[in-house]
Amino acid sequence: MKNWKKLTAAALAALALVGALAGCGNNADKKPDTKQATKIVTDLKGREVSVPQDVKRIAVVPIPWASVIYAIDGSSERLAAIHGGAMSAYKGKFLETKDKHFAQLDTKIIAQNFSVNIESAAQAGIDTAILWQYQDKDAEKLTKVGIPTLLIYNDTVENLKKSFLIIGKLLGKEERAAKINEYYDTTNKKIIAKKAWEKTDKPTVLFLRNAKLRLQGNDNFMHEAIRIGGGENPYDQIALNGGSEQTIAMEEVYKLNPDIILLSNFDKFVPDDLYDNKIPGQDWSTVKAVQQKRVYKVPMGIYRWDAPGVETPLMMEWLAHVLQPELFKELDVRADAKNFYENFMHYNISEADMAQIFADEANKNSKPLF
Repeated sequence: MKNWKKLTAAALAALALVGALAGCGNNADKKPDTKQATKIVTDLKGREVSVPQDVKRIAVVPIPWASVIYAIDGSSERLAAIHGGAMSAYKGKFLETKDKHFAQLDTKIIAQNFSVNIESAAQAGIDTAILWQYQDKDAEKLTKVGIPTLLIYNDTVENLKKSFLIIGKLLGKEERAAKINEYYDTTNKKIIAKKAWEKTDKPTVLFLRNAKLRLQGNDNFMHEAIRIGGGENPYDQIALNGGSEQTIAMEEVYKLNPDIILLSNFDKFVPDDLYDNKIPGQDWSTVKAVQQKRVYKVPMGIYRWDAPGVETPLMMEWLAHVLQPELFKELDVRADAKNFYENFMHYNISEADMAQIFADEANKNSKPLF
């Protein structure tokens, strides 16, 4: 009898507990929703892509765009996989002194030819991928394994700015992306207002991507930056009929006899390599820019300034100052760069940082710019 009473009491208690739980939440819509929230982002090709509301692990195929995401987001925390070329702009450079997490990013998921290892991306928990506009097939494959992709491009100013806004929408940082576009517009107007292209004493510029004489200044952005800055760049994509891959011979250098030579950060070469004729098979001793010590290593911050990206306005200022120092003497690109990194990245920029960004050591034997 006692056992029967104990069982009855236990049963009643259990029923009471069930009733209490039912009373606390008898509506299905009050149950936790484990489905991840999403939002729609329209990419540069007009594709409406459903992406995570709170994206956490991004794979970035275009080399400069790791720095774009970095600047718009304000950190590397949501970057997961990048191209090896983006990592080469980090190791031993300015950004390495400011961000240790960047060194941990995967560089194997994205191949040298920009293809994506789909299986590895899925295993790595990539939840969004940024691809070049032409990578439709890779985008389709990634989408099939549940990784949404956004296609962007930086071939023109218009597409660059649109792509910034796309990244801003993805990250929930629309205001920061808009401010970067505003900074570009302000800088562009400031330089154009001087009408430097009307100058009669425009210096001839040779912009080299590497020591093998591949050209760098013949893309849309740098060619235009040289033009509005008051320089003469004889090499553009139309004239070369070879695009940004064009390489010239030393005979063409002698014929051009440039007033200024700019050295990209896509190679380790520095002005002294030309001044001291250290590059095998090349004799620079008779070239005007070398004789007058007007060979300059281009600045580099969170990425290479001579590639279209968030630091392009700073590159435009620097170029204008190099090409027409008297006309643009009020420009203080070093102060503007310091403000840019402090405002956007919240870095405390030191004099040592500035020296590294502006390649002061590499340019120490060149005619002073500032």
